[in-house]
Amino acid sequence: MKFASFFIAVFFVLASVSAVRPMTSLFAKELDASMIEIGIITVCYSVTPLFLAVFAGRYIDQFGEKLPIIAGSICMFISLALPFYFPSIATLYISMLLLGGGQLLAILAIQNGVTKSASNETRDKAVGTLSLFTSTGLLFGPLIGGYVSEHFGFQTSYILLAVIPIITIIVSFFVAKTEKGASKGKQGKSANVKELLLLPGLGRSIFVSMLILSSLDIYSVYFPLYGQSIGLSVSQIGWVLAVQGAASALVRIIMPKLVEAYGRVTILWIFMGIGALAYGFIPFQDQFSIILIVSFIIGAGLGITLPLTIILSYNAAPPGRSGEVLGLRLASNRLAQTIVPFLLAYVSSFVGLGIIFVIKSVLLLSGSLTARGISDDVQEVEEDEREKAI
Repeated sequence: MKFASFFIAVFFVLASVSAVRPMTSLFAKELDASMIEIGIITVCYSVTPLFLAVFAGRYIDQFGEKLPIIAGSICMFISLALPFYFPSIATLYISMLLLGGGQLLAILAIQNGVTKSASNETRDKAVGTLSLFTSTGLLFGPLIGGYVSEHFGFQTSYILLAVIPIITIIVSFFVAKTEKGASKGKQGKSANVKELLLLPGLGRSIFVSMLILSSLDIYSVYFPLYGQSIGLSVSQIGWVLAVQGAASALVRIIMPKLVEAYGRVTILWIFMGIGALAYGFIPFQDQFSIILIVSFIIGAGLGITLPLTIILSYNAAPPGRSGEVLGLRLASNRLAQTIVPFLLAYVSSFVGLGIIFVIKSVLLLSGSLTARGISDDVQEVEEDEREKAI
């Protein structure tokens, strides 16, 4: 199967990231980091992709996916090994910078390889399956990170988890080169970032993606701190994050059928609204069982939305520039991940952690309304063709 290596690679990339990032905020707290310092550590993960994503996308458009996946995996390995040998807050800054850059290279190459290789008819299924493997990685990552850190301590956990990127490096050698011209035809007319954002549907898709990913990011980083504040154990926190990942995986199994029945945009804004409401409910509960249910709803609501923004962004891309557009999407996501955690860390230092979830809930609801206006030209063409055939 031509997508198999991409699917396996994305599992290990996301498993390692989702295992380490929640653990890092707790390790930073153990090292006596302030909330502001934890916010900066969180931001560091997004800084490197913010500046490199568009350039990385252009490189992938020209030279393919294999080398970026290998290079990204090596960066991730180094980022996980550093805190074991040099346990300090300063090292965590460097570690997150490398982790963010490595994850960017690998994920961008994987996303472009899958979307470029699939036809219009099979793209929803291909991206849905990719997202299923992504969710599975997000499911097992927090569980692995929670149990390893609870039994071996935070510092030792880093070197144990560094094994995962090594597996990704091995898998990446089996990535097949995508066909020339598969990326929507010949290289399109050059356009700057501003012109790309003005393309029909692309600006809104990227904005919505920014809100969704920053919300999931905030959840993975700040829920461990909130969970600890209400008396949850590290393994219980891991289960809450794992349940969210499991819900994302389950809902992505049925994503192609839902899209076929109701359309990408409709599914996007409705599920985003559901996730937003659940997100805002978090600070009003301290029972582990209830939080698990709420986390499941968040995972189901927001889990189906990210792959849809990938498809919508790809469909809006000019010919031959899918990697660049997906890179722009990732750069925008990282911009949100850079600004939002730092601002919310500052706010939480005055009003507490719970208000973070309420603020993000309101932002997600506004994004749900924005998503209703997204234009999906490819799907509209396909629907017109089906109507004519009938």
